[in-house]
Amino acid sequence: MILIPAFEPDRTLISLIDNIKKLMTQLGEEFSILVVDDGSKTEKSKQVFQELIARGVEVQVHDINKGKGAALKSGLAEAKRRGLDFVVTADADGQHAPEDIIRVLKAGNLKGDTVILGKREFDSNTPFRSRFGNILTAYIFHLLHGQLIKDTQTGLRYIPKSCFDDLLKINKDRYDFELSALILFAKSQKLQELEIKTIYEPGNPSSHFRKIRDSAKIYAVLFRGGIVSLTLALIDFLTFHIVEQLTSSTITSVITARIIGTFGYFFMARGFVYNATERLFIPLLKYVTLVIINIALLVPLIDTAKALLNWPKTAAYILFTFILFIFNFYIQKLLVFNEGGVMSPKINGNEK
Repeated sequence: MILIPAFEPDRTLISLIDNIKKLMTQLGEEFSILVVDDGSKTEKSKQVFQELIARGVEVQVHDINKGKGAALKSGLAEAKRRGLDFVVTADADGQHAPEDIIRVLKAGNLKGDTVILGKREFDSNTPFRSRFGNILTAYIFHLLHGQLIKDTQTGLRYIPKSCFDDLLKINKDRYDFELSALILFAKSQKLQELEIKTIYEPGNPSSHFRKIRDSAKIYAVLFRGGIVSLTLALIDFLTFHIVEQLTSSTITSVITARIIGTFGYFFMARGFVYNATERLFIPLLKYVTLVIINIALLVPLIDTAKALLNWPKTAAYILFTFILFIFNFYIQKLLVFNEGGVMSPKINGNEK
């Protein structure tokens, strides 16, 4: 199914769908198209939807504007209800060429259980604001989530049914939903980008992206892992310092700091950073095991730094904790909070 969320669209949407249908006819293929009207109110947009319905296009309606993420989730829920094997999401503002939509769809069907992202090239012809924003977001995403995705803001995505349940659990309803979804996809190695045309209208008049508000929500999603880590790191370091001053025992200080930080970090990271929501016991057991390994590494490292270099124990603790941070992040992402879903995709069939 091709899913197109739309809010106050113009006739660009009609042209897009007409061209998609022409291509499908030429290829001898037939895929359902679902447009989600996200609370459009203007007469112009109502005429667009009425014309689409008259042409046999299915339109699902939100009574009020809920946001692009909510519209996408409505479409995903409908695809799940119908038992479909995949959804291809595309934007209503003409930024995705019909040929590219079909290419992404067919590439996804060939791969089966792989998420396919339409990747635009941001060259000198791309508006500076868009080029800079995409490059910056891609760099930060790579730094925080370990996956190099060159176009983090693409709306053209092939999503296999194995991802539906995880995506429907995301509690974001606007543009931040798409980045939250990308974080889920990044957990899986089954993620590929496919180069597509880069299309920008002057001023992008068809877009309803609110530059400040929506950008803030997107970057809040992007940095949420850093926010959790920074807050709990401060608590962790302070606890170690206080206990070490009182006891002079490295092992007591490390264990106390990690016990206090462990459960807070586990529950915050589980839901806030990694979006895991089920089967508590197994990931908790894995996380406690990781903490024990960290303690076993930290204690001799701190004592060695104190004995050989005369470093203050708190300074050594902070340094070695930062060194272990990257190791911990990847282990948590790959082993601790991996509970199936996106990480264990099912093989798709041939339903459309």
